[in-house]
Amino acid sequence: MHNKYIIHLIIASILWGLVPILVYGLFAEISILMIIFLRFFISGVVFLCLSLIYIYFNNKSATDEKSKIKLKDLMKSTLNKNKNFNNMYNLLYYSFLGFFGIILQIIGYFLALKTTSIAFTMIGFQLSIILIAFYEHGVNSEKLDFFKFLYLLILIFSIGIIIYVKLQESNTIQNPIMGIFYVILFTASLTFLQIGLGKESYTKSEIKLININQNYKMARMMFRIALIFLTGIGIMFPFLIIVDSVPVKGDLTNETTLFFNEFTYLFQILMRWEVLFLIVFSTIVPYVLFFMAEANWSPYELTYNQWIAIIAVIEPICGIFLGVLIINEYFPTEYLIIVIFLLIISILFRYAHESKNKVNAFLLIKHKFGILKDLPLKLLKFNGICCVSPLIGKFDLLLNVKTNSIKDFYYLIDTQLRSIEGITNIEILFIKNINKLDIT
Repeated sequence: MHNKYIIHLIIASILWGLVPILVYGLFAEISILMIIFLRFFISGVVFLCLSLIYIYFNNKSATDEKSKIKLKDLMKSTLNKNKNFNNMYNLLYYSFLGFFGIILQIIGYFLALKTTSIAFTMIGFQLSIILIAFYEHGVNSEKLDFFKFLYLLILIFSIGIIIYVKLQESNTIQNPIMGIFYVILFTASLTFLQIGLGKESYTKSEIKLININQNYKMARMMFRIALIFLTGIGIMFPFLIIVDSVPVKGDLTNETTLFFNEFTYLFQILMRWEVLFLIVFSTIVPYVLFFMAEANWSPYELTYNQWIAIIAVIEPICGIFLGVLIINEYFPTEYLIIVIFLLIISILFRYAHESKNKVNAFLLIKHKFGILKDLPLKLLKFNGICCVSPLIGKFDLLLNVKTNSIKDFYYLIDTQLRSIEGITNIEILFIKNINKLDIT
């Protein structure tokens, strides 16, 4: 395992897997909306403060003016248009992710936990993985090869076992129809979040800032997640007012009434150890671990996003296992062993798929005189180009390229790179076939 930051991702997934256990005992006393509000509002404020503190210490130790991170640059980034997300301003894009991707997702997640069971709710994670896989196949961003087909088949089979087991105790579930609806809501919102998070890219000016000072990337990540959390919470209030005014009453209406009544003793709720643990160790710490991994990732074999996909089932594994172990949720031991085994095997198949599809190569670029100044920044905006280095000799630039498939690799070369005016020659060097680069 070449990248030490993989352990950060695994620890973060395990900490998120603790969430069902932490909230299980709270539902009888506290509304799910108050838990959501405290969790993401306080975490959002903490991340906003952390980004400002990070900027302060960076600027204090900066050796020159260029190395300083300016708050106005972070503020300006929120007004950039996101070309990958219907050309929305980033602030509006963050709001969509915050409410539809996080707040609505957790509402569905918690209502499913409250009305069904932990194991049944965990189906949402597996369904989301399956939906994302078909989405990626549909937009031709990733092919459905043999290993990925087996991976999805195992997930479907494990879902079938969980449903079969839970049908045996269907009489203990409060409202099975609404429980299924909440799982669907959770699945849809989680899928939207996972797809939406990949729709943002750095602008040309931000790439320049990152090249000058890598700390800008970490500061921007914390600033971005703070805005996602806080805007999501901000939209939640008018949404709940609308829900409360609807004549038809349901679980969410009852939770809304309870939520607004709980503000009179909000501080007492916040001081409960489960709530504090949820905020600190199942929200702030996991996100910090993810930020550190993404900001410092050095992919020798697989990229950051590929490892995220590989370990995606760790969270439902923890949820199901701890639900049986700690909460004593009904799940026959033989079926539990089969489900856990299948999900672990699915990790291996996903790893085989990602490893098989990975293309790791060097590209030697020759270009016309006079375009070097802007060309490296233009190249770094293409997905798959990790590093651009200048050369002296027959070629002018050396590109380190990592793509998810050979199809993506040749699309990058034939459609994107060859369309750039001024590039006169491209030579491909596949890393697996090279022991030493000798460029003269």
